[in-house]
Amino acid sequence: MTEDRIQVALADDDVLLREGLASLLERSGFNVVGQCADASLLLALVREQQPELVIVDIRMPPGHSTEGLEAARQIRAEFPGIAILVLSAHVEVEHAMGLLASGQGSGYLLKSRVINVEDFVDTLKRLVRGASVIDPALVAEPGSGARGQVVSREGGISRRT
Repeated sequence: MTEDRIQVALADDDVLLREGLASLLERSGFNVVGQCADASLLLALVREQQPELVIVDIRMPPGHSTEGLEAARQIRAEFPGIAILVLSAHVEVEHAMGLLASGQGSGYLLKSRVINVEDFVDTLKRLVRGASVIDPALVAEPGSGARGQVVSREGGISRRT
């Protein structure tokens, strides 16, 4: 860590969201070590910088399907100690559950449901410490397979307990 600041890599093809998130994180005491718009660049960035946290969108170029999630799985396989947050505009329950089950320090939040910056920043710090977080909308999604899990809800963000 640089000056005890959590090192973060960002990947989202929406440049305004990515730049805005980077700015928010820097103002909140994080060190954004790099940002990119596609999964292949994210993998290269993570291999070079080895951040403590990766924030990635699911749908990214070139196919806008699950490239970001596939990159997250690859990062988890290569760097199991890196925390990963999937931050998406889309509910992709079946795809997300595999990543969430892959170990500690993983999470999935819907962009539209992050309503409090302080809670979001706290969630990122908890991810780096090994917590797992899941958006309540995923838990409520029919057929998600998550219904049997114990989930506590705080400020629009749920975490498995």
